[in-house]
Amino acid sequence: MNLGLIQRAIRRHTLMKDRPAYTALLEHVRVHGNVWAVSQREVARWWEQRQQASVQLRRIDGGRLAVECALAEAAVEVDSARVLVPPFELPVARPSAAAPSYDPRVADEPLLREILGHLGYGHVRCAAPGATPVLPAARLDPLLTALRESATRHQRFDEEPLSRMRGLLAEGHRRCGLPDLRLWPLPQRGGRPYAVALSVRYDVDAAIQNMAGIHALEDRYGVRSTAYLRPLGYFYGAAELRAYARVVGGHELALHGEFVTSAERRFGSELRAAAGEKALLEELVGAEASGICMHGGELRTNTTPNTWRAVEQAGFRYDTMYRNRYYHPLHLPGDGALRRTLSIGQHFADISVALGPDFAEELAAAFIEQLHRAEEVAGVFVPVMHPLYFDVAAYLRHPRNGLRLAAFVPRFLATVARMRRDQLYSNR
Repeated sequence: MNLGLIQRAIRRHTLMKDRPAYTALLEHVRVHGNVWAVSQREVARWWEQRQQASVQLRRIDGGRLAVECALAEAAVEVDSARVLVPPFELPVARPSAAAPSYDPRVADEPLLREILGHLGYGHVRCAAPGATPVLPAARLDPLLTALRESATRHQRFDEEPLSRMRGLLAEGHRRCGLPDLRLWPLPQRGGRPYAVALSVRYDVDAAIQNMAGIHALEDRYGVRSTAYLRPLGYFYGAAELRAYARVVGGHELALHGEFVTSAERRFGSELRAAAGEKALLEELVGAEASGICMHGGELRTNTTPNTWRAVEQAGFRYDTMYRNRYYHPLHLPGDGALRRTLSIGQHFADISVALGPDFAEELAAAFIEQLHRAEEVAGVFVPVMHPLYFDVAAYLRHPRNGLRLAAFVPRFLATVARMRRDQLYSNR
């Protein structure tokens, strides 16, 4: 028996206080004044558009370069020193509108195109037949190998090879007589590029009734978030989902997947469970479920080596499945190619803080620290919270919740009794 799981559950319900910690984060964002606070759907929309966009360069008589971009919300970083909103002009020593080109013999061109878009260098193109490329395959290939390996193993691009890739691209621009130009990772509003993004994720394992009050708090600060919902979960049902969808406002609804569990109980396979859960949630809330993260509660894991394939085949636009300490979205390698589903990292969860009397203060400090880390790279910080820990008493005041909890506790205790002391999930 793993008695530690019982003790952990009791301590979480009595000691976790998310509301004051989140309020402190929202106050910090308000004072900061330049945080893009949006849902994961909005992050994914922006990133996919940026990934396909590029700057356009046009030579002007008199030693000047015109820099333009068709993406209306884009900003352009110049020589890693300043960020400007196009269109604008720059002086250049050797007037040229020819961007660096890469060697067509590069071994992994799909990954190279992904990384160029990822870094904001979409204007770097393959060299024309017969032309001499500025970026030779011999220098690109080792970096691409290292970046594919790190993305496969760690669900992120490691800093060292990525930094070397950026250095190579900057060198290529200099060889063409150009400043180092790339699309800024975040959009601009009113001519001011955002410094950092905050995109809050809620794992709505239970306490869906608490979400309306949480959104009311966010609305006071102009923040939009994403709630991941369980269409087949134990602690709320169709009526609660429909009621929540009526009051969600401008916030996003996504899927908290339970593919392994629902495959066993209803769908027969993980692939059918992914499509089935997505369709059921969309029917209940009357909106598209663009995003997915996996539920790991009730002492069961719902993640397998095939989960990403199920996500892909079900047609999700993005996932937030990996806590990868990386603040930019990316398309991960999969089955020898690149996945269609965009991966948005998630960085710090309320359940990661040690349980004690200073929980709220420590959670707030951790959130603010992570936001600052994301700001260092103009990235996206995704905190993870659970609505239950905003107000346990409010959750218990609903009679139906009390009945469900009373029915669940004996099952929970029986499952814990069958588990080994070192076992965290009953199905693993």
